[in-house]
Amino acid sequence: MQRARGTDRILDILECLARENRQMSRAELTERTGMPRSTVYALTDLLLQRGWLEEGGGALQLGPQASFLSNAYLHQHGFEQLARRILSELSAATGTLTEIDVVEDWVHVVALSEGRMAQGYLRPIEGARLPLMPTAAARVMLAELPEETIRRNIPDDDMRDVAGNPVSWESFLAEMKAGQVKGYVTVTGWLEGTVTTLACPLVDGQGRILASLCMIVETREIQENLHFHLVRLQEAARKLSGIMQRTSWPYAEQLWQKLHGGTSGGS
Repeated sequence: MQRARGTDRILDILECLARENRQMSRAELTERTGMPRSTVYALTDLLLQRGWLEEGGGALQLGPQASFLSNAYLHQHGFEQLARRILSELSAATGTLTEIDVVEDWVHVVALSEGRMAQGYLRPIEGARLPLMPTAAARVMLAELPEETIRRNIPDDDMRDVAGNPVSWESFLAEMKAGQVKGYVTVTGWLEGTVTTLACPLVDGQGRILASLCMIVETREIQENLHFHLVRLQEAARKLSGIMQRTSWPYAEQLWQKLHGGTSGGS
């Protein structure tokens, strides 16, 4: 039992550093974990010796052994399996439908989807293809492209919102730019205005927007609780982008290359 107790405390230290995602002093670890000071010193010295922690300026952070373990986990499971777990957690926490969307041949494609919604908006079929213009995801994923490229590939006849009303190029481009500043985009009008889509970018290690994380929410709920949903959407996007930055998603990378004309990106 004593050995198991020591193992628990080692895991508490590692989990605390991972959760805080920053350097921490031994005094902070003592306060956060509730362990005796002498125990924190003894266990952190052991973790330093074994490469699980690193020390600099009197503060501790996760070391190379923790990184090796994390990388092995990512490579064993792959992006899509890990992403589906995060989507499921986001859907469960918010009661919404969640998607990861990509652009293929200038069409919005649902790559992964989890959850269900009220009001008849059921989980769409993964692989479903939708026009770009009515979607929040389009305003996120096209934001890196030159205006002339977007205009050349989206016919004027397709410039319509979800209700079929004309959308001007000026308003569409303004919404894209506003989304870049805010870090997210909302589009209202689905199901006769009762449903809103909320989207933010998923970014790889080269700074490329490979996909969009989208939440489909009742409009009334967004009006009353935008902050609640946005915080959870952006936290999930940070997790997904972090995975993208440490492991590959060939499907989205190939689509990005095609959309951007074969350029490597990441200036």
